[in-house]
Amino acid sequence: MAFIRAILDIRKGELGKTAGMFAYFFIVIAAFWFLKPLRSVLVIEKLGADSLRQLKVLTALVSIGVVAAYSVALTRFSRERLTYVILGAFFWLQVFFWFFFTYLGVYKTVYYGFYVFLDLFITVNMALFWTFLADITRPESAKRLYGIIGAGGVIGGFVGSFTSNSLIERITPADMLLYVALAYSSIFFIVYGISRRVQSIKEVPSGTIAVAGKSRLADALAGARVVLKSKYFLGICFVLAAYELTSTINDFTFHKAVEMIFAEKGGTASLLGVLLTFVDQTTGLDVTSWLEVNFGLQVAGGTLGSFFSGFYLAMNLLALLVQVLLTSLVIRRLGMTTALLVLPVALVAMSIGFFFFPVFLLVEFLYLTDNSLNYSLNQTSRELLFVPAGREDKYRALAFIDMFVLRAAKAMAGFLLLGLAGMATIFGSTGFFSASSSSIRWYMLLTIPLGLAWIAVAVYLGRRFHGLSESATERDMSLGTAPEDSYNVLPIE
Repeated sequence: MAFIRAILDIRKGELGKTAGMFAYFFIVIAAFWFLKPLRSVLVIEKLGADSLRQLKVLTALVSIGVVAAYSVALTRFSRERLTYVILGAFFWLQVFFWFFFTYLGVYKTVYYGFYVFLDLFITVNMALFWTFLADITRPESAKRLYGIIGAGGVIGGFVGSFTSNSLIERITPADMLLYVALAYSSIFFIVYGISRRVQSIKEVPSGTIAVAGKSRLADALAGARVVLKSKYFLGICFVLAAYELTSTINDFTFHKAVEMIFAEKGGTASLLGVLLTFVDQTTGLDVTSWLEVNFGLQVAGGTLGSFFSGFYLAMNLLALLVQVLLTSLVIRRLGMTTALLVLPVALVAMSIGFFFFPVFLLVEFLYLTDNSLNYSLNQTSRELLFVPAGREDKYRALAFIDMFVLRAAKAMAGFLLLGLAGMATIFGSTGFFSASSSSIRWYMLLTIPLGLAWIAVAVYLGRRFHGLSESATERDMSLGTAPEDSYNVLPIE
């Protein structure tokens, strides 16, 4: 134990809490990625890819109410009680869907509900996890432990996708939910154990997380004034909104393309299968068979389940590699501007390529690039943009962006997809408004100009971040203070 603490810079009394929160994060992310391929399969098989238009709007509207309720709950419950309430709610929701998938799975309403449930599962559980962690961690130890704990999520995403790929063709959807519910229930014991450990720490409060009348909702409303006064914060809002709009359109395009390719050909190999076949042909090895025999991976199969689980496994593996090997290197060596530009430049290039050469493989690479880079390099660089802001302004701006900007962008994207569907009905299924296999490329006429505007704003943010960082460094040298101290008191205009 002492050796582990020394290597990871975990000090006396922190190992149990760190291991527990690592496991907590791991379970939540692994559960999400274990179920996400199932959700994609159910959407296409039971509802059709066009239902994503309504589902995106429905999810955005429901999440606004849920996030607002969560904000109020922060002023009513202690961290432990709030965690138990939310964990209990999602546990019983999983049992509920298990029951319906087992006995009443013929109703479309159940599948609509499951889609919304999984989005809320990751949104609320992530908010709960970071709130709980922030409430039990001192600022000094957070700098050392957050990276270690955060690694649990990256590893969990890979393990969840890997396990889903191995089991999705062997067990029923109801059984998948039952397995997740059992794993998820272990978080109750983790929270109980951690709560017992932190009770003795004087710096850790035991009352409600937020003071009544100063909930995250109140901070979000105050954050609107902070954001509107700052070009820097407005730029961050635009970049976040541009990603949500672009990603929603790419998500629909990908699922629609999958639906059409399966309707036309009756099946297709997953992207993971294509890549492994290339490796086999290039090296002369039989890696595909070895993985299928020894790990039960569904690599060569042509069903929807094996396709989505294999695709998400490849996506999480790429995200893991980018996060471990490239994220820190790009930010340190090439700077924030480059880090912020990688995703939008890649998406614009892929979108242009798909527009001129509308083949299924390019749709796959477009969606793979979107998600793998966002969950790694792009998310890290976006979060770093808030570092130069003052603590109070930063907290309020984050609350406003999380509760209003992101939800509004998701809803706007859903309404945009609905509007395009309505136009297709009015003008007929030809040209831009069609959803045929040759016309989904026209959606790129929405994402390409949006991506170009995103690039321009990213350049501004990168340069502004660099200027603020230099100002903070100069201030350190003149005042003799630590860099992190001055970073948190700079005014952002």
